[in-house]
Amino acid sequence: MNSEIILEINGYKCNLLKYKYCFSRNIDREGRPVTGVLGGNIYIEMESNGSNCILDMMLVDTDRQRPAFFSHVEHFPVWGKILHSIDDMMFRELAFDEAYLYYHEESMSAEGNAPMITRFLISPTRLDINRTIRLDRRMDTTDGFWWEEYKEDEFVKTVRICDNTPLIIDAFWIDKSGNKCREFPIGQSVKLHIQLAEFTAGDYLKFDFKDEAGEGVHHASVSGTVDKDGFVIIENFELKKK
Repeated sequence: MNSEIILEINGYKCNLLKYKYCFSRNIDREGRPVTGVLGGNIYIEMESNGSNCILDMMLVDTDRQRPAFFSHVEHFPVWGKILHSIDDMMFRELAFDEAYLYYHEESMSAEGNAPMITRFLISPTRLDINRTIRLDRRMDTTDGFWWEEYKEDEFVKTVRICDNTPLIIDAFWIDKSGNKCREFPIGQSVKLHIQLAEFTAGDYLKFDFKDEAGEGVHHASVSGTVDKDGFVIIENFELKKK
């Protein structure tokens, strides 16, 4: 059998020698489970190369201070997946999100021709296995003690009824080079990002856009749900001739 294991983490891609993960429950003296599902941390082993990307990801911190008895910097999360294929057929896919690197090791020996080996551990708070088993242990959606079945974020859609139109700070689309564009092409659909000054996450808002160009009046009526960052994302936004 021809086996290949590929890790993709924060856009960095590399081949693996080995990966391992396990789940467990604590049991009482009669052998009955007394906790939820524990474990789920992912052990990674790979042949070292000239890159320090993995260690860099572990050392990067955000500027946010996590509230606790002893305040400390909140570490930067990582995301990615492990793709394990056998004879070009997908055997296992582990997709992790809001995960943290908490152990990193490199070892080698001058004896023989063995390469340097890098080992590290990933602690995910969101984990999907083969896109069918979906697990969650995030503090804001679970109690954080053990894994639970992942549930899609649900927003209650309510139409905002008010006298004032929501104040739009910015409206743009992003081109293939990653640049924000604020001039909208006529007759071409783009992904519109609408940023609001004042918002309530979960509100369902409607917007009317009108462009009076030399070629005539072009119009678009769209609606969408406000996310937690104050954005309304409109897929396939297009100005059409009125």
